[in-house]
Order: sequence, then structure tokens, then C-alpha cells
Amino acid sequence: MNQGTKANKSGHRLEDKVENLILNNLEVVSRKFSKTKDHKNVLLKHVPYTNIYGSTRCRSEFLLCYNDRRIRIECKFQESAGSVDEKLPYLYMNFTQSIPETEAIIVIEGNGFKVGAKEWLRKKCLNTKVSVMSLDEFAKAVTEKLPPPPPKAIRVVNKLLSWLTGVV
Repeated sequence: MNQGTKANKSGHRLEDKVENLILNNLEVVSRKFSKTKDHKNVLLKHVPYTNIYGSTRCRSEFLLCYNDRRIRIECKFQESAGSVDEKLPYLYMNFTQSIPETEAIIVIEGNGFKVGAKEWLRKKCLNTKVSVMSLDEFAKAVTEKLPPPPPKAIRVVNKLLSWLTGVV
């Protein structure tokens, strides 16, 4: 098995763990985004968004619609040297500037990230609508029925930025 195939399988295992944590702890069902119009207490998979370049071809792993909250969730796994960590700035910009939701979680796992990459992402996302968590931190948050939403001031600023940039 080549390294790309191994990396894809590892990434899918992380996504499966995140999905199972949500389904086992919250009262939601899992559906593919294109297969349902129901957005109440559901975990939607492969959810599109418009990226910082204006392309609508981007997808994140999940959109959790739970108790009147909409939380976009992205999973990043890196076990050996590779390019995932080089994509973190792009992910940071998309999640802080382009997604319409006022809450997002990036679940980041693995020991193959470049030194400082995970810490950089955590630091950049402080005081934004994006929480960066390890799988263990995510598991704890889900078993406690999710972290509280970002402070109202951050939600207001995010809505204002969306309005000013035309990203809704």
C-alpha cells in the first residue's frame, strides 16, 4: 500500500471516530448532505462551502445541526511527514473568513505535523469562531454536550465580517 493510500485510510479512521463520538453522545442521525433537506438534530456529511477564492467545490467533513446550533467540523490527521500541515493556513482562512456558520471545530490528530504547526493553528484560532481540538478534547466536549458557543461579541463580529465581505 502506498503512502497516499495509507494517509487516506488514517484520515477516514479519524472521521469515523468523530462521527461515532457524535452519534453515540448526542441525539442526532447521520445523513449525507445531498440526501436530506432536514437540518434539525442531524450530522450532515460532506457539506459544501465557498472558499476564500470563491470556489463552491470545497467540502468539510461534517456540519452538526444540534439544538439550534450549526457547527462545521473538519478533521486533519498527519502521522508521518507530508503536506497536511502546509494546508493549515488555508484551512484557518477558510474557517475564519468564508464559512457561514458562527461555530466551527477543527479536530487535529497525529504526530507527523511539522514542529509548531498544531500550536500555530491553535494560537491563530484563539478568540475566533473556530475551536481546535485533539480527538481526546473533542471526545470530552461531545460527552459534555459540546463546548459553549463563542462569546456573543465574536459572533457579532463574524456576522459583520460576513456582511462586509459578501460571504453569507
